[in-house]
Amino acid sequence: MGRKRKGDGYNEGKFKEVEYFLKGLRAPLFKLVNFKSKDKFSCPICKYHGPFMDKNHRIRAKCPKCGELERARLARLVLDKIYDDKKAAETDVLHISPENSLRKFFKKRFKSYISSDLYRKDVDHQFDIEEIPYPNKSFDLVFASHVLEYVRNDKKAIREIQRVLRPGGLAFLPVPMLHEKTIDFEERPLNKRIIRETGIDYFDRYREVFDDVEVYEPSSFDKQFNLTIDMLDNLDSHSEKSFYLLPNLLPVCKA
Repeated sequence: MGRKRKGDGYNEGKFKEVEYFLKGLRAPLFKLVNFKSKDKFSCPICKYHGPFMDKNHRIRAKCPKCGELERARLARLVLDKIYDDKKAAETDVLHISPENSLRKFFKKRFKSYISSDLYRKDVDHQFDIEEIPYPNKSFDLVFASHVLEYVRNDKKAIREIQRVLRPGGLAFLPVPMLHEKTIDFEERPLNKRIIRETGIDYFDRYREVFDDVEVYEPSSFDKQFNLTIDMLDNLDSHSEKSFYLLPNLLPVCKA
């Protein structure tokens, strides 16, 4: 027996401890420095109240405590609206490409929880969303935020999500609103990870499969949560301002 060496996982564990410690300091320090000069908002996920951080060219987008953005805050509010404690306790969840803060929420509040991803190792199961390895009618809720823009055969994936949902089950399937009309690429562009740039017409693909699609908007909730996507004004036409031209929208599809 001797001292732990590099490669034993010791250094990696220590690095993670330091990382979590520094992240824990982020919110109070940011709040202290900016409390008087910036607008204050509330995060429905971690209950933080104070100024939000900018994210790239998006202003007031990121909660400094949990790190989540506009779309996750909107999703949490809609989840709270639909699922009271009794209904959540009866709901089996499949979470694809899980956000860490929402993963904690699902695990704590819902009946059962399975996380999945094609590549990530910090999930319960790795699989391709085009071939979900579960029987028909296995889940009451499927949550896949900003996933389908990466999936080559997205229509097959949508049908798979519908297949594993029980009657009356819900699928939360938000995608980025980049254009009025969706652009599908034959091949993945060299400078992009996505296979399509989704637009507001993308929700029609859900309507072809699901019985009902209800779209939630930021205007349905209090402005204190800052759910809209606001961009800096001094951006050129080739910048990120060419994206997110439409509101932050959350489609909820019913099986």
